Amino acid sequence: MGNTNLQKSILSTLCYFDAFDCPLTLLELWQWLFVFQEEPNFSLSEIEHITKNDERIDFKNGFYFLRNREEVVNIRLERYAIAGEKNRIAKKGVKVLKFLPFIKLVGICNNSGNNNSKKDSDIDLFIVTSKNRMYLARFFITLVLSLMRLRRHGEKVVDRLCLSFYTTEDNLDFEKIKIGHDDIYLVYWIANIFPIYDRGGYEKFLSNNIWIKKYLPNMLAKHGSLERQIKDNYFSGASVKLFENILGGRFGNLVELFLKKVQIEKMSKNNKSLAKENDTRVIISDNMLKFHENDRRDFYQNKFKQQLEEIL
Repeated sequence: MGNTNLQKSILSTLCYFDAFDCPLTLLELWQWLFVFQEEPNFSLSEIEHITKNDERIDFKNGFYFLRNREEVVNIRLERYAIAGEKNRIAKKGVKVLKFLPFIKLVGICNNSGNNNSKKDSDIDLFIVTSKNRMYLARFFITLVLSLMRLRRHGEKVVDRLCLSFYTTEDNLDFEKIKIGHDDIYLVYWIANIFPIYDRGGYEKFLSNNIWIKKYLPNMLAKHGSLERQIKDNYFSGASVKLFENILGGRFGNLVELFLKKVQIEKMSKNNKSLAKENDTRVIISDNMLKFHENDRRDFYQNKFKQQLEEIL
């Protein structure tokens, strides 16, 4: 990789994470390096050499960041501590979800997935369900987390679980919901999902979105520590098997159709819904439910491009 291209990639990566007040270690800078075209392999030492000799980049306490943005180091450390409590709350809810049927993956996403949570934020979950059982799975998940008083709704936002994104195991290629040519936000969103609970859905999700590797060639799967993950046991496995046997056939099909009708009718009463517009902010279909009316991908895309142009 030529130094000019590598330099642009380093600055691009720091610019993007700067929008979230998130400085990066050398290893993170390598792992999340955003490239604009296929490039040959490069080493940590090459990245380190450029960062040390570029006056637009500063370094403190093991973190790299844009010049005159030293305050982001303390912000990241503070948010990392906050994320620990958010993860504990997420685990509390998911420990119960593991007893429910038709769930293939529960991932923590957005800033929560990257341990960069604000104190007043909710906890975003991304959920993959079995084929033809999304509405049934959503019914159980919503019911259980509501009873536990963990679901975000109305004014109940802080430290609540946000259930705004579902998809089925046969609809995992997200390239089709990109905004624009690159959609840097979506690329990093996919890469930063942390699988807090996984029944084989995470690797399948990554393999269906291998296209992001052309932007993030060094991206690594996020398995993390066992402290952040929920695992099945004998009782949860038996519960899931029982429910899926009962609701896996014709009877389950009827229940799915009924719950789909009820839920879509309720969704249609939401006057803010953008599902009828030709965009991907809100999606209501047989294999995806995405409720991001305040989808900020355009905002971050434009902010990223503007800041990068100023720096370059």
